[in-house]
Amino acid sequence: MRRLIVNPGTDSAWEIPLQNGVATLGRVDGNDYVLDHPSVSSHHCEISVQASAVAVKDLGSSNGTFIGEQPVTESRLLPGQILRIGEVNLQLEDTAPSAASVSAQATVSAVAAGTHCRYHSRNPARLFCPKCHGSYCEMCVNVRAVGGISKSFCRACAVECMPVQFTEEEPVEISFASQIAGAFKYPFKGDGVVLICVGTILFLVVDGARWVSRFAFIYGLIAVILLTIFGTGYLTAFLRRVITSTAAGDEEMPEWPEMEDFSSDVFAPFMQLIGTVVFCFAPMIGLTIYALGAGPGDSSWLGWATTTAMLFGCVYFPMAFTAVAMSDSVLAVNPMVVIPSIMKVLRQYVLTVVVLAVILLARWLLHSLLEKILPVPLLPTIITSLIGLYLLVVEMRILGLLYRSNKDRLGWYRS
Repeated sequence: MRRLIVNPGTDSAWEIPLQNGVATLGRVDGNDYVLDHPSVSSHHCEISVQASAVAVKDLGSSNGTFIGEQPVTESRLLPGQILRIGEVNLQLEDTAPSAASVSAQATVSAVAAGTHCRYHSRNPARLFCPKCHGSYCEMCVNVRAVGGISKSFCRACAVECMPVQFTEEEPVEISFASQIAGAFKYPFKGDGVVLICVGTILFLVVDGARWVSRFAFIYGLIAVILLTIFGTGYLTAFLRRVITSTAAGDEEMPEWPEMEDFSSDVFAPFMQLIGTVVFCFAPMIGLTIYALGAGPGDSSWLGWATTTAMLFGCVYFPMAFTAVAMSDSVLAVNPMVVIPSIMKVLRQYVLTVVVLAVILLARWLLHSLLEKILPVPLLPTIITSLIGLYLLVVEMRILGLLYRSNKDRLGWYRS
């Protein structure tokens, strides 16, 4: 019988017995198995159990689905492997292991842990062939059922492979400042350039449609509102993906989000962004409204007070937006969460805010200068949009690195 051990190796461990068929895991009622944890999405992933194998399929979760430390969209899950959904670990166990697998465990100590796959240098080797002495990841072996149990066989030797407990080598410590410098290279990795170009074209089309819609009066106003919600919400959903994928250890940009449901995929991110901005800048907004109705004698202190409130909002917003992105809830703007988090990582956060401020200033100067030095229709807009989206991705990458570097110190998902 197969089962998933939730929080394996801890005092709070409990098990999920698996039956043949398809089951869903998520945070809310309505799933076959409910995991009440803020890092788990409402409907996080799907477990497919057959006689020959167990497979996992991510359902578009916010914080990702991982086998070991590798993010997966759809993959086979082998006995002994750790499935991580959000911040929750689950280990697949098979209570009826074969004699071969038992003997293999006795030989594990003779195999060098920390080895990577012979054909995929970035993947950890979790299987070892005793005949050719090759180390492989799960993708480089043949898996077939023997006596109702899934077994892995070397593709070259057709010999059953031994499972190896992969132990990650001690990582080289990289300073946070160096990670920030590396964030400027991040959009150029993998398909990053293509994704930014596609995103630029998309938002130029949205802007063009918004401009044309002005000639339709009342219908144009409705179109402007809808296009603004769509463009802002879709961009926010993508930027949140950059933060969460970076926090999970991804080194390449995520794909642009799919749009299966306008309400959850576009409108919800839009409203979360609006809620975060309003909360962060509420003191400044309140003082501005008060200033509009204040008399001449009351305005002596309003200038510096409003400026102070604006600076407070600018400092508060990056951590608040990161918390909202990681938890997929606007309630994460809570000062009881954000302010202690800032204080725990104060030095790195100050550096983050300064870098983000410099990037924002660079974007503003670029927009101002290009219109003067390139008096060519559309060209300044295209260049500004392209570079602006690149810098936005860099900013989100930095916020993701801030969380990843201080994950244990922040303790947002600590049980």
